[in-house]
Amino acid sequence: MILDIDVGIPNTISLEDMAEDYAVVCYLPGDLGKFVDGLRRRFDPALAAWLPHVTLLPPRPLPDALAEPLETIRRQCASFEPFDATVHGVCTFWPVSGVVYASFSTGRERLIELHDLLNDALNRAYLERQEIHPYVPHVTIAQDLDEQRIARVLADVERECSAHKASWTFRVDSLFLVQKTPENCWLDLAPIPLGGLITHSTR
Repeated sequence: MILDIDVGIPNTISLEDMAEDYAVVCYLPGDLGKFVDGLRRRFDPALAAWLPHVTLLPPRPLPDALAEPLETIRRQCASFEPFDATVHGVCTFWPVSGVVYASFSTGRERLIELHDLLNDALNRAYLERQEIHPYVPHVTIAQDLDEQRIARVLADVERECSAHKASWTFRVDSLFLVQKTPENCWLDLAPIPLGGLITHSTR
């Protein structure tokens, strides 16, 4: 039995009622998004199906009836003021995974704080989700690489990024709830503003 943290009413939500693949993301806007999208298309074309983004909540189960979890997410985000984030540096998760990613400088701690806020709220309201790895704000450039390709792609991406003279800073002022489809794509379900008025879902 799980307590609704908003009104304290018991809900009975079983694993069978939960769909696994929901996430919350923030898309990289404008010229920065286009530049990073070009990197992804060049170094891992499979990622071209989804716009460049930083994930705030990794894939997790939510009830099939999304009105309540969406309102929980929106309520938390309404109390969190927009902020600036700066993409800075190219890293890898090797040897844990074959991922090359862009990291953050400015805004990194705020991204972690926002992740923790949303993760804690959903864990209290619904099925608790233990994330496999500590949360690291990042933008994936390429994945599923072996050790040799990691070194090559890392060097190439670093070179491309060093030549990019436009701004690496963007405003984090809205998120999206997304769902994975059977075709292994991600579908935008709902926008989620930061620091805005609470939008109550129709039930």
